[in-house]
Order: sequence, then structure tokens, then C-alpha cells
Amino acid sequence: MVVSRVCGTEQNPLAGSEAGMKALYRRVTLRVIPLLIVLYFTAFLDRVNVSFASITMNRDLGIGESAFGLAAGVFFIGYLVFSLPSNLMLERFGARRWIGIIMVALGLLSCATAFIHTASTYIVLRFMIGAAEAGFFPGVILYLTLWLPASVRASLMALFTLSIPLSNVIGAPLSAAILSLNGRGGLQGWQWLFLMEGCPAIVLGCAVPFLLAARPQEVSWLTTDESRALGDAIAREETLAPSGDGVTFSFGQWFALFRSGLIYFFLMVGLYELSFWIPRILHDRGVPAAELGWKTAIPFAVGGLGMVLWSRFSDRSGRGQMQLAFAFIVGASGLVLAGVGTGWLPAVAGLSITSIGVLAGMPIFWAWVTAGMGAERAFAIAGINSIGNIGGFLGPYLTGMILEHTHSFRPGMWLTAACLLCGAGLTSVTSKRPGHLAV
Repeated sequence: MVVSRVCGTEQNPLAGSEAGMKALYRRVTLRVIPLLIVLYFTAFLDRVNVSFASITMNRDLGIGESAFGLAAGVFFIGYLVFSLPSNLMLERFGARRWIGIIMVALGLLSCATAFIHTASTYIVLRFMIGAAEAGFFPGVILYLTLWLPASVRASLMALFTLSIPLSNVIGAPLSAAILSLNGRGGLQGWQWLFLMEGCPAIVLGCAVPFLLAARPQEVSWLTTDESRALGDAIAREETLAPSGDGVTFSFGQWFALFRSGLIYFFLMVGLYELSFWIPRILHDRGVPAAELGWKTAIPFAVGGLGMVLWSRFSDRSGRGQMQLAFAFIVGASGLVLAGVGTGWLPAVAGLSITSIGVLAGMPIFWAWVTAGMGAERAFAIAGINSIGNIGGFLGPYLTGMILEHTHSFRPGMWLTAACLLCGAGLTSVTSKRPGHLAV
């Protein structure tokens, strides 16, 4: 290996080649991301299941709108409580084992949902599913910080986050089709739904320890120079962050962590308004059950495409803060359009615009907020994710309460639009380097 000496240290020949580093980033993406997409796709099917199952399950079990909203929100209480310990366990035991355990637990609990008989049992299971999934998304965000620097991470995270629209684009028609099995084998359609979409998570969970690469230094498809080049690129960004002492942060750092979590809170209100309520909104606008699957898929298909293109532009522009604020505004404008229109077509158009803004906001947010994070990023990522996912609890719960009292989805959409605008405002006044918040 030919090397040069700079200040007494070896200079990696890849470090000076922009084309070589871009090719390396592409290869890492193709190797690491596909399995993560499949895993999160399978995990996120749970949200699709719930929204479709509620069309008949709520009637069969006597679950009211408020109770359904509460159950949807309770998921995030479990998520909140167990997010940090689960993420710390992943850092300690490694992604292979811990993500595998998470997937198996998710599959078993999803299958168990098929045999509930009361609303209270359903609420308890939703809490347990939230607790089981708590470490998955923040764990993957942490995992990706080991592979690529933040300067190219928005595009990478967009590909991973593509699991969300894919789970709806594919899962919505699939869920609608499974519901048609109603009565087969003595089971209701919603029972088949939870069983048939829970089993793949169990199978994948068992396979994860054999399929998921641990870190660049431990894979055979990277040379020593390549793994060192990745490590150097990440290390250069981390040197911009102030040093930390464990998790003993200053008041300013705690405030910055909370502020970033609050921005993510507003984003999650928008995401789960889409995830839990789109089928119900379209059904309310007159879409028959036979067409509900593919019409529900439209906003997520549009949003997924917009997310990938937007995140690539955000990486090139290097202006994540401005891009995130604008994504919030786009999301809010779509809800306004969906709310003021009548019939299903304005609803689909407006919700598609919202989907673009909210979904694009997720990878842009995480690339922006993790820039400069260092040794304690596991704690910081889990903390932000925990605070943010309170929005996953309050959003669906408040929408359910409002729906039960007004018998209209419009007030819930206005409230969600207002939350997205608050997110835009808070993002605009935030310091440009939120990654300095905790590490």
C-alpha cells in the first residue's frame, strides 16, 4: 500500500478522491440499506394493519373512536418509555442480535392481536407492541451513523424511510385483500390481517443475525483502506462537536435536545395523522371498500417519490434547516387542501402533498440533527426520538376525540396542520448545528 505522511499520520489514498468516496458511499448503500428497508417495511405494516382492521374490528369489538385513538396513541407511550433503554441495549449487544429480537417480538404480538376480545385488551397489546418496537427506528439511525457521514446521510436515510410509504403502497391493497377473507376458517378478516402480516416479522427476526452487517471494520466486502476511509470521514465531522462527559450535559445542551425533540414531535403528529387515519378519511369521503386499498396507496406513493428526490436535493444544497422548515409548510398546506375540499379526489390530492412534506422531512431532520454528534449519540438519538414520538400518541388520540364529538375529520386536520406550521417556525429559529446539542 502506497501512503504519504502528513503530520506524522498515514494518509488514506481514498481520502483525496471525491469520485472514489462517492463510489464507496454507493456501494455501502447498496449493501446495507435493502435489508433495513425490508425490516422496517415489515415493522411498519403494523400501522397499516391497524388502520384497515379498524374498519370492521371496531364494530366487532365495540371499540369507539376515542378508544381507537387512545389505543393508537398508547403504542407511543410504550415506545417512549422503552426507547432509550432499548437503544442502549442495541449499542451494547449489537444490531444483529437486538434488531432480531425486536422483529420476533413484534411478529408474536401482532399475531396475538388477532385473538383479542375487548377494547382494553387491544389497548394493552398496543402498548406492548410500542414497547417492543421502541428501539428499532432510533437503533437504525444510530447504526447508520457508523457507516456514513452526515453530509450524505439524508439520501441514505431517505432510502431507509422509503419503507414507510412502501408499507402503505404495498400494504394498503394487500390489507384490503386480506380483509376479504372474512369468515374463512372461522376467523374475521381483521384477524387474518394480523396473523398474515405478523408472521413475516418472526421469520425475518430469526434471519437478521445471519444477514445484518455489524460495522464497516467487520465486513469482508470492504478493504482495510475503504473501511478506514469511512471511519475518517465520520471522525472529521465528529471533531466539530464539543466533547462530552458521559450523559452529564449542560443546561444549554439539555435545552437543545428538548428543542430538537419538539421539532420531531410536530413531524410525528403529521406522520401518524397519515398512517392511522387516511383509510378512514377516504372511507368517510365515499370511497368504497373495494377501492380503498389502492386509493389509500396513492398519497404514500407520491410522498415516497417526493421524499427520495427532495432528500437528494437537500444533501447537495447543504441547507437542511431551510429544507426541513419548507417541508413542514408543504405538509400543512396539503392538509388545508384536503380539509377544504369535498369528495375523495381533493382529499387524495391534499394528503399526497402532505405526504411529500412529512416523509421528506424525516430523513432531512435526522441528517441535520445528527450532524456533529459524537460518543453519546445513542442517548441523544433515543432522547429526541422519545420526545418526538409523544406526537404519535397525542396526534391520533386527539383526532379520535375530535372525531367522536364532531363526526368530522376536518377539525383534526386543521389541528395537525397547525402543528406542522409550529414545526416550521421552531425549525426556522433553531441554531444551524443542532448536532452539538448533546455530544
